[in-house]
Amino acid sequence: MRKLIMLAFAVLIGTMSLGSVASARDARSGTVSITVIIIKDEVDDDDQTQQVPRAYRYPSPQTIAKAQDEIRSDAYLRVFLQKKRVQLRNVVGIQTAFNGGKIVYVR
Repeated sequence: MRKLIMLAFAVLIGTMSLGSVASARDARSGTVSITVIIIKDEVDDDDQTQQVPRAYRYPSPQTIAKAQDEIRSDAYLRVFLQKKRVQLRNVVGIQTAFNGGKIVYVR
């Protein structure tokens, strides 16, 4: 019985370490989900615009500066936005999800 418990424990430890290696590999390869949301004018009563958090619909200078700093420091994000033809100076906020994905808000 003790050997069976030790074997189950060893298998559990082995699968945990394999899972962490796979997620580290995904993070290094840059496969992060990035969504670009264009914030429209207030007169536009679009549902998507209404769902944008208020902090990004009316961004403070600090929010914009933080987003611009993140673009400068993250080469993968910068290249992705350039490929999507997003003018980097129009990015007003970047929200990071728990899974590492990013939502980029653009004016």
